[in-house]
Amino acid sequence: MTILLVLSFLNACWNILSSIVSYFFIPKMATMLENGQFEEMMAPFSGMNEEMTQMMTDGAAMLAKINPNYYLILLVLFIASMVGVVKMFKGDKRGLHIYAIAQILMLINASVFLYPLQKPSPFTSDLLLTAIFILLYYLYFKRMEMVNNQSQNSDLV
Repeated sequence: MTILLVLSFLNACWNILSSIVSYFFIPKMATMLENGQFEEMMAPFSGMNEEMTQMMTDGAAMLAKINPNYYLILLVLFIASMVGVVKMFKGDKRGLHIYAIAQILMLINASVFLYPLQKPSPFTSDLLLTAIFILLYYLYFKRMEMVNNQSQNSDLV
């Protein structure tokens, strides 16, 4: 359980930083693409591997299509997710609810802003991963309730 919580915490921290950087950087990158500055920036790399340069340019063009509000919403949801993980780490079952709601809202956020731009959409794999983590956390808290109930029953006898 501790490993899952640490992984969730690290994921939240990394994505909080990523969301902040993306929120401010992606609109600037979109402007650079429109002005042709991105191609100028990539010019020194064009002799190395043209296929890689084209992939980077295509990736930047796709990122430029994403509404910056996606990253702002994602930032708030990853903060909520981190709060849920910290609460779960302290044994508070409410953390599971906060975490689950934040994760579900992240899927909805991505469905609105991100998945329509991706072919094929990673919705199924994202949903599966989210469901696995929520299920594992749920089973952990269910088991803890059973252990607590058994210890209370044994104290009464």
